[in-house]
Amino acid sequence: DPDSLEECLFEAVTLQNYAMPSMSGDARKALAKMNLRAGLKASKNAAFETAVVYFNSGRELLDYSWKVDHDTMLQLCSEEVNARFVSNEGLDTMNRLIYDVLSQPIPLRDKFKVTEVKVKSALAAGNLQES
Repeated sequence: DPDSLEECLFEAVTLQNYAMPSMSGDARKALAKMNLRAGLKASKNAAFETAVVYFNSGRELLDYSWKVDHDTMLQLCSEEVNARFVSNEGLDTMNRLIYDVLSQPIPLRDKFKVTEVKVKSALAAGNLQES
């Protein structure tokens, strides 16, 4: 039942993440998408540190590779960049993710979210030239 899954999404995803090392292929992709859902739900509730954990777990499930599931990886990276900026957590990782997304051969519109965070981050740091 989708409604009952949504109610216990965090618990379900967290428990399944413990099984991550024994998963392969489509199971890892499906769980990466569930981590994306959990991260989005956490972000919506302003639990950005929790969101970072889910987004990072999703990227780990995709072996930190854009080749496994490009669209999900883009969403995970973009959302994690935003959550790290808002929570001021792991800014070095945020900058690596920004670089990673911006270096992908994808349309500019797909890079918009991380570009926006890059500009905000540079402005917040008082680095107007970088923005």
